[in-house]
Order: sequence, then structure tokens, then C-alpha cells
Amino acid sequence: MPKGIKFFGEGFPNQKTSNFKGKLIVVEGTDGVGRSTQIELLAQWLKVRGFGVVTTGWTRSKLMSSAIEYAKSGNMLDRLTFSLLYATDLADRLENEILPALESGFLVVADRYVYTAWARDSLRDPSMTWIRDLYGFAPVPDLVCYLRIDVDNLIPRVIEAGGMEYWEAGMDLHLADDIYDSFKKYQKKLIEGYDQMAEEHHFEVLDARRSVVQLQNDLRSRIEKIVGEGSRNVVPFAPGGGGVDPMAELVSKKTKGREIEKKFNLLEKHIISRGRGSNAVIKEKAVEPLAGPGANPETNGQRILFSSLWAPHFHIPEDPQSRN
Repeated sequence: MPKGIKFFGEGFPNQKTSNFKGKLIVVEGTDGVGRSTQIELLAQWLKVRGFGVVTTGWTRSKLMSSAIEYAKSGNMLDRLTFSLLYATDLADRLENEILPALESGFLVVADRYVYTAWARDSLRDPSMTWIRDLYGFAPVPDLVCYLRIDVDNLIPRVIEAGGMEYWEAGMDLHLADDIYDSFKKYQKKLIEGYDQMAEEHHFEVLDARRSVVQLQNDLRSRIEKIVGEGSRNVVPFAPGGGGVDPMAELVSKKTKGREIEKKFNLLEKHIISRGRGSNAVIKEKAVEPLAGPGANPETNGQRILFSSLWAPHFHIPEDPQSRN
């Protein structure tokens, strides 16, 4: 096994890793949990602090991304091909992105890693031996942050984001005839798999039911231990020159978002009061507050109304309170 960074197996061929100075940080979690948003904010924050940062993610290999998308579009992948395509994707990114960045002293932030493959593949083939051997070329991360959420809290997010997809619902496993029931069963099994790996591989487990800001602050505190004082192997770039913390921008966007939501609510009431004529179509779905601590920190337990609204002929009425 190569010296330097540790690998899950024999390591990547023809790679000398004894002088690698970078750090590999992985953000794991099931579909729809909010990994991409958190990683984008983390990358900006780390760059402002002066670190060289490379982000990478599942199926983003230039060699394999199009092939995987095409193969999945027909819903005809067999289980072995499914596994090998994703392994090839990671191998290509390791050779061309991750390992060169680690050698150069960069921080690599990965959106999913081998643990996603292990969780998915173990549901399609109960023998984990060959699955883990398959990914023996991958380096062990310096930190794994697992964004944990339960199925009941996950479903409303997925529906709001655009609905359920064939592979995310595990439809190839024939767990249920209905995509909703299949999604619920499949994601529950995936979460159980992640939970087991969290204990085995010592993940940092974070409650993903919280707001974006709360979760981001928690992630930063975990990563600070890896890249902060005492982590002298990481090579920092020159300071960012007074850059603005992206969290401040996020809070500003959230404030604007509340104003927009407020106006839409006023418009919705205005339309309803006039009756549902041909000029306005409203489709409503009431979603009960999510269960568990921290699930709805900004709604105070109120009922949330998800609406798709089309009313091109109505103006947005003025909020009387805005005059004060």
C-alpha cells in the first residue's frame, strides 16, 4: 500500500502519495438532503479564508458523466453495469482532479464519495466484499460530514424540488408498484446503510432538518478542526483581500425571499377573494409541519402551503403594513 495518504485497498496505480499536502473533505447524504447548496457555501467560505479549493461530485467525470446519464435515461441498466459505471466515474475524477489537487495542497470538497456507492450497491447485491474491493483505489477522506435526515422529513423536500426520479426511488429493485412507495422504502434502506457506515467509519453526523444557515455553521465548525490551526499540511493561498462571507449574502437573499413570499401570499389571497376565474389557476397542497427538533425553525410550527400559481393578469396588491 502506498505511503502517505491512506487508501481503502491497494490504492491508485502508479501514484506516489508520500508528499501529498491537501485534505479530502466529503459531504455525504441521501438524495434531496441539500448537499450541493452546503458545498457551494463551504467552497466560497474556504476561498475567502485563503485556501485553494477544488469541488467535485458524483457523475461529474468528463469521461463518464454523459455515458451515465444516457444509460440511466432508458431505465435498463443491470446491477453490475450500474456499479461499474459509477466506479469508473470516480476513478477518472481521482486521476484527473482529486489526486492532483491533493498533491498540490488543495482542499478537495467532494459531493458524495465511495459511501454512496456502497449504500446503493449493497441494496442491489448483498455481498459487500466485491463492492468494497472495487473501490480499493480510493483514498480515505480526512473528514466525512454526513447530512442525516429521516424519510418523513425528506419527502416534502423532494416533492417541492421537482418530484421523484426512477433511480432515486429504486424502481429497478421492484420494492413497490408505486414510485412514491418505492421511494420511501428505498430511501429508508439507504439511510439505514449510511447510519451503519457512520458508526464504522466515524462520520461527523449533522442534523440536516435544520435551516441552511444553521447547517452551514455546523459544517464550518467541523471543517475548522481539519483546516484551521494545527493543520499545517494544507497550503493556503494569499488571503482573499477582504472578500465578503457568502453567508452574509445568503441571509440577504433569504430576507428578499421572505418579501417575495409575502407578496405572493397577498396575491394568493387577492385571487381567492375574487374567485377562481379563467385568469388565475391555483393548485394547492398543504404540508403538515415536519416532525422532530429543528425541523422547522423558521415556521414556528405553522402549516406550510405549497402552491403553484399562474396569474398573469393580476397585479400584486400593496401590503398595508409596508406603509408603516
